[in-house]
Amino acid sequence: MRKIEAALLANGFRRDEVIVAHPDQIDKVISENTKVLSISANDPLGIGPATSTFVELWGGEGRMAVKLRQLLQNESIKKYKPTIFLGGPGAWQLAINPDKRKELGINCVVVGEGEVTAPKLFKQAIENHEPIPEVVEGEVAPDASIADMVGGSICGIIEATRGCARSCAFCIPSLKKVRSRPLKNILNEVEINVKAGNRGVILHGEDIFLYQSTGLKVNSEAVVELFKKVSVTPGVKWVTASHASLSSAMSSPETVQKISSVLELGTEKHPTKAFQVGIETGSPKLIKKHMKGKVYPFKAEQWPDVVKGAFKLFHENHIVCCSTIIMGLPGEDQEDIQITIDLIKSLKPYQSIIVPLLFTPMETTRLEYAKPFLKNDLTPKHLELLTACWDHNLDWFPALWKNYGRDNNAVIKAIINLLIKFGTRPVRKRVHRNARKHGAEI
Repeated sequence: MRKIEAALLANGFRRDEVIVAHPDQIDKVISENTKVLSISANDPLGIGPATSTFVELWGGEGRMAVKLRQLLQNESIKKYKPTIFLGGPGAWQLAINPDKRKELGINCVVVGEGEVTAPKLFKQAIENHEPIPEVVEGEVAPDASIADMVGGSICGIIEATRGCARSCAFCIPSLKKVRSRPLKNILNEVEINVKAGNRGVILHGEDIFLYQSTGLKVNSEAVVELFKKVSVTPGVKWVTASHASLSSAMSSPETVQKISSVLELGTEKHPTKAFQVGIETGSPKLIKKHMKGKVYPFKAEQWPDVVKGAFKLFHENHIVCCSTIIMGLPGEDQEDIQITIDLIKSLKPYQSIIVPLLFTPMETTRLEYAKPFLKNDLTPKHLELLTACWDHNLDWFPALWKNYGRDNNAVIKAIINLLIKFGTRPVRKRVHRNARKHGAEI
């Protein structure tokens, strides 16, 4: 939303015409003067991979779907009836679901980038010259059209790169044009966030190691300079990144080491930071079939060794891997699952989190027409894999909490310490018992 705000201000809208607000403040900002309400959603119907996995396994409704519905039922929105636009990474969900659009009262869904498209659509909605289409494909924004944010973002997140050149068949970011933001623009947004009260920065990219890269070759000098310049910006207390690639890390271990040094990781001040990484599978066969670019510059057959080597490298440099695997990828067989189980177990020495997801086909990806993998599709071997992930995470929770919970209120720390001390064993027993009940060999 900060990017859309910046685009509007760069395209003729006045400062007093544009407001970015938290959903809890809707009543304070919507009035008879409000012509357009724009919403950014990551998972508006709760059918994205992570949400659908937890809903499928444990029931209920995705929280993001609940919160969007609550937002759109706000009395101010009903009273003043602004034109409602919805964009963001999850916009595809409503683009393919006209009944839900109508039910929620959304006038137009923008799929793709918004910097060029949003100002045109908003002017059209305000001037009422012609009907607004229900679904719009956002134009790819030229670099010069991506204006810097003018206000602080949640958690100080700043876009360093956009798109992904690894082209995994199940992933939406691989469809976006790949580009890196100039360092001067990133530093300007860091200063904007510091002025807004943020003390930390999350550098966002699908693979932060490919900042200012040529293709999939790591530009180590540019990546290290990025972290260094951001970390020494006055007012910045900590820096981390949203996503990284295991292959990039293994192809340039010196980059990981230098980043760790720049961020002073492993010290009392900064014990660890965490990057999200994708394992997805241990199977070279599935890597070759669905995500050949994921392992570059290595070969698909080397993937298990790449994962283990990268986890070791990150661990030794005090970076926690928050990783995902995908169960039920098209073409998966029992041997593929066993290879993944073996890989997960081999990662036991390395501080990390491993989150198993059910395969969910997403619109616009190369696997959009594939069959989703549901709870009833789980085999005993999948339950072994789930158990291996639970075991790994439960083993590492105490160390992770020691670092990430150290600044919490003393009472909260004491309660959670007790839960970890006395709660992990019963949880582990229950997970194992449930797996054995369904035929898994634990």
